[in-house]
Amino acid sequence: MSESNCRLLGIYYAGFQKSTAKALCKFENKFIPFAQKILSYSSEISISSVLINLIHFFILTRKPMRTSSINILMAAVALYDILTSLKQIELIFEQNSDIFFDCYPTYTFGVGLRRIILDIAKDYSRRCSTWFIVSIAFIRTVMVRNPLNSTYQSLGKPKASVVVIVGVCAASLPISVFKYFENQFVEKEPLYDCAQNGTYYYVTMSKLFTANDGFLAKYFSLFNSFVSDIIPCLLLPIVTLLLIMNLWKTAKKRANITSATNHKNNNSTSKTGLVFCVTITFFIVEFPYGLSLGFLWMFDYDSGISRILSFFGFIFSMLITLNTCTHLFVCLIISSQYRKSTIHAFTCGLVNSKQMIASRKVTSSPP
Repeated sequence: MSESNCRLLGIYYAGFQKSTAKALCKFENKFIPFAQKILSYSSEISISSVLINLIHFFILTRKPMRTSSINILMAAVALYDILTSLKQIELIFEQNSDIFFDCYPTYTFGVGLRRIILDIAKDYSRRCSTWFIVSIAFIRTVMVRNPLNSTYQSLGKPKASVVVIVGVCAASLPISVFKYFENQFVEKEPLYDCAQNGTYYYVTMSKLFTANDGFLAKYFSLFNSFVSDIIPCLLLPIVTLLLIMNLWKTAKKRANITSATNHKNNNSTSKTGLVFCVTITFFIVEFPYGLSLGFLWMFDYDSGISRILSFFGFIFSMLITLNTCTHLFVCLIISSQYRKSTIHAFTCGLVNSKQMIASRKVTSSPP
C-alpha cells in the first residue's frame, strides 16, 4: 500500500486504533520494498541449495557413513530439502521460458496441476525434513543419556533411521493429501495469440476452504503450521537442553577413559556437536516462519497485516532454504568422519589408499 493510500486505514487495518493503523501502514510501505529486494536473490539461493544438498546427500550415502542412523537421517534431510526447492526451480523455469519456447502457455490444466503438486511436495518435504531434524536430536539425546543400555544404543544403527523415515513420511502424508483439496480449477479464455486451442485454467482456493468466511482455510493453515513448524521448534530447545545437561553429567567420567575409547568418544562428541549446530540454526529460522504462515489466514486476504505476514513468510522461507546450504559446511567443520568420506569420494579413494600404503611402509620398516 503506497503512502497516499494510508488514508484507507479503515479498510486495510480495520479493527486497529488510528495511531496503530497509521504506524503499521508506514511500516508496510518501508518493509515491502526492502523484502522485495531480499527476495530477488531467492532463485540463486534455491539453485545453490539444490547443488549443495546433492553433494551433501552423495557424501552421506557413502558406505562408511551409512553405519549411523544419524547420518542416514541427515541424508534424508538433504534429499527432502532438495525436493522443497523444486517449486522455486519451476518458477525460475517459467520466468525464463522464452529462452526455450516462443510462447509458453502458463494457464493450461497441466501447468496448473504441476504447480499444485510442487506446492504440496514443498509443504510435505519441509514437514518431513523438520521432523527428521527433531528425530536426530531426540535419538542423540537418548543415546547420550543411556550410554550403557543396548536397547537405546541400537537407535544409532541404520535400522532405526528406516523406522523413523517411514513413520514420519506416513504420518505427514494425510495433511498433504488434505491440502490438495485446498485448490480448484476455474476455466478462462486463452490470453495469448500463440495459445493452443482449448480451455485455459487458473488455480484458486476451493469453495470447501472459502466457505463460512474461510473457516477451514484459516484453521487448516494454523494446524499445518503448528504441526510442521511451531511444535517441532518448541520441542527442539527442550531436547537440546536435555542433551547439554547429559553431556555435563558425563564430562567428568570421560577423563578416565583409555585412549582407544577416547577416539570413539571424539566421534560421539562430533555427532553431538553436529546435532547441536543443526538444531539451533534450524530453530532460529523455522519458528518465525511457522508463526507468520500460521496466523496469515486469521486476517482478511487483502488486509495490510496479511501482506506484512506474507512477506515475512517469504523471507523466512528463503532463509530456511539458505540454512540448508550450511549443513554440508557444518559437517565438514565438526565431523572428521565426514571429512574423510568427502576426501575419499572426491579423490576416488586415491588419498586414503596412499595413506594406507605409507602407514604400511612405516610399520614394516626395520627399527
